[in-house]
Amino acid sequence: MNPQQHCMIYFCSGTDSERLDWFRTINIAGEKLTDQELRNAVYAGPWTADAKRYFSKTGCAAYGLASDYMPAGCSPIRQEYLETAIDWHAQATGLDSIEEYMSKHQHDADAGELWHYFQSVIAWVKATFPTRRKEMKNVKWGELFNQFGTKRLNPTKLEQEVARLMEDEDVEKKSGIYPYVLDGDERHLNIRAFSPNMRREAYEKQKGKCPKCTGENKNKKWELDEMEADHIKPWHEGGKTVGGNCQMLCKDCNRRKSGT
Repeated sequence: MNPQQHCMIYFCSGTDSERLDWFRTINIAGEKLTDQELRNAVYAGPWTADAKRYFSKTGCAAYGLASDYMPAGCSPIRQEYLETAIDWHAQATGLDSIEEYMSKHQHDADAGELWHYFQSVIAWVKATFPTRRKEMKNVKWGELFNQFGTKRLNPTKLEQEVARLMEDEDVEKKSGIYPYVLDGDERHLNIRAFSPNMRREAYEKQKGKCPKCTGENKNKKWELDEMEADHIKPWHEGGKTVGGNCQMLCKDCNRRKSGT
């Protein structure tokens, strides 16, 4: 006689956010569902069904359009294309989260607005940066489109700057070149830091003094760990991360110089 098999059925009520939290709590057996798969269950409806048609099937339209610009390993089947598109469009429309976006659109007849937005993002990327590179897969294109999509840009000049920076050995995060050429924020690039030997050499040459200090600190001798390495000629003006371009500044002076 076959042993009886039992299954446990959960009945979950409450708000959408409460049900989503509950699904996450019980999402422990077998292959765990992704956050977006859980959201799809909570916010099921005509909008979600139509969105999955564009973003969530093998060979779906979004994959064919944007596979060169999505992170390596990003899968439509695991809902990562849909999650990314919603995240970008939520930001564009002033919503705080994917959950808020899906709740707002859950009962819409279709997801045409999201699909048209996603098409606009990718069309803008292709027009603005027509040379495809592997580093483009790790860029948050929707965020850049939201900020710069309506601005007049020069793709030729942008490509020249991108190509130059791709060859710059001081730029450690090559994918950061794309946001950098648009907003000028060097933090995107992870500029190569001065080595400990370079910092020590500059410190000894300066005899522990900060060349930017004035007043009572002008002749103060700082400890090495009280100072930070700085490019004498700024990197964005062509200065390299080499010993001869290194100076040690006290932390206050360095932060005033960098504006942080």
